[in-house]
Amino acid sequence: MPDYPPYTYVQNGEYKGFGYEAFVSIMADLQQDFTIVPKPNYGRAVKDMQNQLVDGLFLASENDERNKFAEFSATVSYTGWSWVWLKQRAELDPDSAEFKQNAVVSAQLNSNPYLWLMKQGYKVAGAPNDIRMLFTLLNSRRVDAIMLPELTAKALMQQEKLDPALYSMQLEMQLPFGIYISKDYIARNPEIMPKLNLAIERYHQRQNKPVTVPSHSKLK
Repeated sequence: MPDYPPYTYVQNGEYKGFGYEAFVSIMADLQQDFTIVPKPNYGRAVKDMQNQLVDGLFLASENDERNKFAEFSATVSYTGWSWVWLKQRAELDPDSAEFKQNAVVSAQLNSNPYLWLMKQGYKVAGAPNDIRMLFTLLNSRRVDAIMLPELTAKALMQQEKLDPALYSMQLEMQLPFGIYISKDYIARNPEIMPKLNLAIERYHQRQNKPVTVPSHSKLK
């Protein structure tokens, strides 16, 4: 479980976040015992799953690299990746070709937003392991903009006592958030993924609402 508020995090020694709560509910439905191993970031969590130190990862978005050694579950929720930049930098426009060519941007090292930015050819710099350092980079003007989920940005602003009025924010895309289970674990427990996906379906039924892509999403 990576440190990724408000989805999954540790506060005063207790596991927190609606991603954590969803996972616990789904595992209880499955009657599946589990041990949670908190990790400081996605890079560390993915590496430990790849090295068979852990059997799974939650919550996560999908990418080709992770799919090589793990299987992605049905959608538990959605995460919206957003650009964040200083409001006084009114000349910045994330939709413009000039922004992609010239803006210096950052995301948490080895997170899915970071990998996407690199793949898309943005000028990526800084890339801290601690997601909280993204706002340090931005506020010190070492980068022009950062990318992270909108809810995570708002949670970090609250935690770090930053004034939301100082920042502009723009949604880039919405992506499914699910549970990864390693292929090594699946080989030993071949029934796990069908059972897990059915448990996720029942979880949404208990929530009395289907999981849908928000109407304001911008898929790419």
